[in-house]
Amino acid sequence: MYKKSYISESIRGAGGRRRLFYIAFLATMAIFLAIAEHMIPKPLPWMRIGLANAVTLYAFTILRPKEVFFLVLSRTVAASLLLGSFLSVTFVLSVSGALSSFCVMCLLYLFFGRWFSLVGISVAGALTSNMTQLLIVNALFIQSDLSYYFIPILTGFALAGGILSGLFGRFLSENI
Repeated sequence: MYKKSYISESIRGAGGRRRLFYIAFLATMAIFLAIAEHMIPKPLPWMRIGLANAVTLYAFTILRPKEVFFLVLSRTVAASLLLGSFLSVTFVLSVSGALSSFCVMCLLYLFFGRWFSLVGISVAGALTSNMTQLLIVNALFIQSDLSYYFIPILTGFALAGGILSGLFGRFLSENI
């Protein structure tokens, strides 16, 4: 399905400390992308591309699901600590979006990976993340059906961000 590279093959075959090193490297790369993306000006505060998810997509191709889960969780916590948003509303939204997105992407990759490309899996993850965050914001803060008028806007940004992140994830899986 994807072009095999030496590094990807060595990660798949690695064990013990070496495998942990690769996971830490991928987490560092994802944290860097999350912080770099945070610095990019956005039209609305919550709108982002989700470049760190490209690393998650690549990780699905070379790691076990529990290792990818650890990668997603460590990236989210570490980025929030470095950005100063740990245990804030932003952190709660970020963790909920990341974990729900991970669950959907993992299920799609494991059970339907032959029918979905990394771009399709990325779009599904972006949509899941945005809708989860909207539900949480609505349940905890707004408590009004008016917030659901944002669904078309969030869907558009999820499609655009999911496609870009998926293309970057595919690039990583084909070239690393």
